[in-house]
Amino acid sequence: MIRRGLALLLCVLAACAGGGSGGGGGGGPKGCKCVAPGCPTVSFNGNIQPIFNQSCATTSQCHAVNGAQDLDLSQGHSIQNTVNVKSTEQPKLLRIKPGDPDVSYLYQKIIGAPTISGILMPQGCPGTPLGGAVCLDNNQISAINQWIVECATDTPSLP
Repeated sequence: MIRRGLALLLCVLAACAGGGSGGGGGGGPKGCKCVAPGCPTVSFNGNIQPIFNQSCATTSQCHAVNGAQDLDLSQGHSIQNTVNVKSTEQPKLLRIKPGDPDVSYLYQKIIGAPTISGILMPQGCPGTPLGGAVCLDNNQISAINQWIVECATDTPSLP
């Protein structure tokens, strides 16, 4: 068991090696930036999924099973339905392009980029969002941005 844990730790560290502006996180998609130690710095399960739960999936049910745009952001489905998946509103863009939040359509919808189709998400923000959802604050938006920059994985951050 200890050997497996050590092997996993070494794989994570190897994936993070070589981060920086030119190439990415050692084997991850081009453009991903993750600098050891402490990479990734944002935990999908600890940071990102709770944002999706309170703003998109669990509370509002907008993006749960059979939700809007066929986008299920509920626990256990959100990564497979976003990372490297084409947007239904703008099929030339990926919902999440690892390493590049600026061309990740889900991120564009959250920040209200001028090129989005439809409206800013969560729907009703700023102001009163639909279905009891919560509007995202700057820290949550920054966490999503950083998660995408760090390759949008579900790898937990190192202690």
